[in-house]
Amino acid sequence: MFKENVEAILSSLNNMVSTKTIIGEPIIHGNTTIIPILMASFGFGLGDGEGSEPSRGTGKGSGGGAGAKLSPTALIIMQGDDVKIYSLAQKGTMEKLAELVPVIMSKMKKPGEDD
Repeated sequence: MFKENVEAILSSLNNMVSTKTIIGEPIIHGNTTIIPILMASFGFGLGDGEGSEPSRGTGKGSGGGAGAKLSPTALIIMQGDDVKIYSLAQKGTMEKLAELVPVIMSKMKKPGEDD
């Protein structure tokens, strides 16, 4: 039973991991492409037990669980031939990105579109 639990959990974890887990789906608008880069953390635990006590009879037990966490770590922003990478892990990066939002949005407007 223990072996089957391990195989089932590892199979599920294997199905969750792909290149799309780390490199997010690109967001494309005009000549601007934003690609999120993610960090993936996975963990699992298993337990199995068997016991016998004359006054209580026999017992068996098993359990398992798995978890995953995805965290954005960087953004790749491409505009024409210009490519920039912004780390989300460095101090102050979120503030810098917040300042860039209006600039990026203005560049993503269609020609002839009013402000």
